[in-house]
Amino acid sequence: MYRLMVVEDEDMIRRGIVNSIPWQSLGFVVVAESANGKAALEQLEKIQVDVLLTDIKMPIMGGTELSKIVRQLYPDIEIIILSGFAEFEYARQAISFRAFDYLLKPTNKKKLLDAFTALKESMDQKREIKEEIYYSNIYLNAGYETLRNEFLQSMLEGDSSLFKDFEEKTASLELDFTGHYFAAATIKFDRKSIFGELESSWGTDKRLLTFSYRNIIKEELSNIDNVYYIVEDYDTINFVFCFPSKEKQDALMIPCLESISESIHNCLFKNVAVPYTIGVGLSYPSIHHIAKSFTQAKKSIQNNFYLGEQRVQVYQDNNESKYEQNFIRFYPEEMEHVAVAISNGNHEDTKKYLTSMFRALSEQNLLPEIVKNYCIALKLMVQSKITNSYGVMERIIGDEFSEFVKEALTVKELETYIVNVMVALAKAIDETIDPLEIKEQRMIIDKAKAYIATCLSEKITLKMISEHVYLSETYFSFLFKKVTGITYIDYIQKLRMQEAKKLLVNTNYKVYKIAEMIGYSDYKYFSVQFKKYVALTPKEYRNQGRREAEQS
Repeated sequence: MYRLMVVEDEDMIRRGIVNSIPWQSLGFVVVAESANGKAALEQLEKIQVDVLLTDIKMPIMGGTELSKIVRQLYPDIEIIILSGFAEFEYARQAISFRAFDYLLKPTNKKKLLDAFTALKESMDQKREIKEEIYYSNIYLNAGYETLRNEFLQSMLEGDSSLFKDFEEKTASLELDFTGHYFAAATIKFDRKSIFGELESSWGTDKRLLTFSYRNIIKEELSNIDNVYYIVEDYDTINFVFCFPSKEKQDALMIPCLESISESIHNCLFKNVAVPYTIGVGLSYPSIHHIAKSFTQAKKSIQNNFYLGEQRVQVYQDNNESKYEQNFIRFYPEEMEHVAVAISNGNHEDTKKYLTSMFRALSEQNLLPEIVKNYCIALKLMVQSKITNSYGVMERIIGDEFSEFVKEALTVKELETYIVNVMVALAKAIDETIDPLEIKEQRMIIDKAKAYIATCLSEKITLKMISEHVYLSETYFSFLFKKVTGITYIDYIQKLRMQEAKKLLVNTNYKVYKIAEMIGYSDYKYFSVQFKKYVALTPKEYRNQGRREAEQS
């Protein structure tokens, strides 16, 4: 049944419409009546309505103004106009707010029945289309989630091929690996106990059980950013955690895992006690090391054989060198800044970041091997940034770099050498940049930006953009970062968030619809990203924006 509101100021006519038409046989039910547009709007805030049958001429607020407002606030409501005016202007206005029909009073019963019979057919067709789209999206999202899970699981298992065009792949799967602390974890339930629970409660339906896992985990993770999970089997759930700081990792990771485990146990395993163990690997400064953390998480679970009832096992191996653990803990963020500064030919920033990096390393009083390892890692990072300047790098640094780093006797000697060669490299790269070339590069990036703006509602890939500006994917990605200072992915997200802010304040579209309009297939992922960008949820931002508009 479709829900109908009748708006008519003359009581006798309104009662006649409500009581003399066999609404139920037509597929409608009258859920509200109003004598004017203002009262109708107040009712619409409280009840759901599918169809509005309204007179044009009414006191306080007429049908024309009511229809305009309804079309803006409730775009899915169908409108039929009932009017005693045959003038073209009224019919034109009805067309402007997409009224389904315009009936003249006095209207005979047959015309009204015909209009609502046609409306019912139209609404049924729209409903079928919406249902088809809805179920298609369910299947698409299921396939999308499968692809994402396969990517995450392959990454945990050490598939290094995934890191080729990594930004492109993760962006297409809406995975966000920004942060400086990456750790893997796994929850392992006792397989034999679960099998007993499956027989007693779940009819041995493993799929239903794993589906229930996902619902619980989604709820538990709703307020935590950048945590991904894979239900590997009915007894195993794996996690990838990405944190901006060690403090946040320490505060959230283990409590989160414990809460998920307890919720699953208490909600799903009601007839059989199901023991479980949580394994946690070491955190690393790069997502590239996540497979090692996952291996450690699995090893730590094996320790439960010796440690008994202790549920949370954080990886500890006395044979693991202090060198690696300290390397993880004191990873200097300045390394990334140095690499970007050199690739842009900015020798002043290069010196500034290197000085800051060595100061931080010296304050930690780390083992010499750790500091030297950072210097080798820095060279590799720079090498990956300057794909078109290998010759310059070989000329400035040469083969003696690694040998000098290895043989350096003091941190001051090492710092002096690293600063000198890296600053010299930045200056050499700066000298190779032609002013005309800079102008051409900016024109290319401007062209790319214009293309991105036209495709904002679509799935934008690196391949699409690079082909549009006739560059290789690798070089375009490098050039965009060089010219703008940010990655093309960050730029696209910034544009999308700016557009989302406008749509939230200036339209009444639902959050999921706005997410679709700006290119996000997963509106929950959009909501998380929006909150990170604005520090408010989409709903909070919409409410705040409208309050400010009312006050101004």
